[in-house]
Amino acid sequence: MDKFYSFQWAQKKGEILVESLNKYNDQDLMVGKYSYEGPFVVRVSEGKKLYDIAHFQDPFNFAISERVYKILKEAGITGWNSYEIVIEGRNEKYYGFQVLGKCGELNRPRKSGFVTGYEFESETWDGADFFCPKETLHIFCTERVTQLLTINRITNIELVDISTIEWYCV
Repeated sequence: MDKFYSFQWAQKKGEILVESLNKYNDQDLMVGKYSYEGPFVVRVSEGKKLYDIAHFQDPFNFAISERVYKILKEAGITGWNSYEIVIEGRNEKYYGFQVLGKCGELNRPRKSGFVTGYEFESETWDGADFFCPKETLHIFCTERVTQLLTINRITNIELVDISTIEWYCV
């Protein structure tokens, strides 16, 4: 099976978090079930420093800098979509990020307790570079994405091999 990574928020000290001035369904927006027409207006709600990844005040959504947008587009990375973001009082250009790629449900162990690693049936993966397992909002990405983001020193993300993540199964 290919090597996959979890695309996670690094939560940098002093980072800017943004708050939407639009009404939206946070989960539908993240997975592309909802697309926003026109600029999606947000304001800075806390922090002072903008990184390549800027998180919303909801638990799922984030924006990518124009630099990241161009890197992903030029490399032909698949499984994502974007929409224009306007940050009140700022000139930097950002885009909301949506994950369109999919795979089947994560394999669940028969017993409850701590488990190391996420697994899914490889034939359920649609082959996209960014994808979410069914029934979750985890964002997984391919090794290709991980290498691209690492080489370009994209800030405010953590890319963790999904086979090493410890989680609790009930």
